[in-house]
Amino acid sequence: MDGLDVLRAFAILGVLVFHAPAVIHDAVPLPVRFAFAHGWMGVDLFFVLSGYLVGRQVFAEDGEPPLGSRLRTFWLKRWMRTLPLYFVVLAFYALKPWTVGTPFVGGGWHYALFLQNFTMPRDFVQSWSLCVEEHFYVVLPLLAFALGGRRWPAWAWLAPMAVSVVARWLFSRNLPADLPVTGLSTFAPWSTELHLDGLGIGVFLARTAPTWRSWSRHRRTACALAGVGVLALTVGRYGAIVTTSSHVWIFAGLAVGFGAVLVGIESLQLPRGLRWGVYQTALLSYGAYLWHGLLVRVVERLGTSLGAWGLDLFVYLALTLGVAWVTYVTVEKPCLKLRDWLLTRGALPPGVLSP
Repeated sequence: MDGLDVLRAFAILGVLVFHAPAVIHDAVPLPVRFAFAHGWMGVDLFFVLSGYLVGRQVFAEDGEPPLGSRLRTFWLKRWMRTLPLYFVVLAFYALKPWTVGTPFVGGGWHYALFLQNFTMPRDFVQSWSLCVEEHFYVVLPLLAFALGGRRWPAWAWLAPMAVSVVARWLFSRNLPADLPVTGLSTFAPWSTELHLDGLGIGVFLARTAPTWRSWSRHRRTACALAGVGVLALTVGRYGAIVTTSSHVWIFAGLAVGFGAVLVGIESLQLPRGLRWGVYQTALLSYGAYLWHGLLVRVVERLGTSLGAWGLDLFVYLALTLGVAWVTYVTVEKPCLKLRDWLLTRGALPPGVLSP
């Protein structure tokens, strides 16, 4: 779907430029540096997209297959998509002392169990958001299938956002108001309960999709423009640097804004000339997200520059997407084929959708 691919590509490019090597950040003009400083918000867009896409799988099922079959199918789909490449990248971090001569700072068994976001990850930092996603994959099917959540009213799926707002308020109330969240060394500002806003909005949109998909094109466009307005107000109010005083509401504002934009852009049809590049960037976004931290370290240690920040940025993005393509072909794609074989061998239980 072109519209969702545009959002996914936008999200990964935002994250990549936010974490771009210092040789690029130090050279870009101030207006560009200001734009780069907001790239971390791509993670919140990923949360909305994930909630929506996974929620569609949950609410699209027909019939009433056995609970065990539902859970097994759901978890097989998600874990064969996310875990293989994650553990390949994690192995590279674990082997850093022998490959590049630097330690895996803070590494330990908790990375294998996706618990590092309850500490303060200092290496493979970007994996904190994957922890939130994996916890979401565990809980969502239990709520939807085991507890009958597919029949709940749509507004019930907004509860995660309320939970996170309250959790952030409790987290922030005894902290200095002007302290950057990234400056906390003894707390865990990336723990799962603090970042459920985008996932909740995404599931809500999946639950209400039959309604808003029937809207006219003009109405959906107006919704997207309203979402851009919410994003502008949120960024204008809180800025790019998240402090403990802005920590309570900023992620809720981003989730609502990105969710409204998703409603307006989902049915977008790109010209053929643009479609391939956007699709490839979206397809490689997961690998690029996992690998970019290591690649930034490599580029910074080499300290090389082509003499123009635009060229340096192009090489950095091309290198990251290139490595992501290699591991998509060698790791992700074979595992997806294995997943499809596991899901389709024999007769599927009635009502369980094949890939």
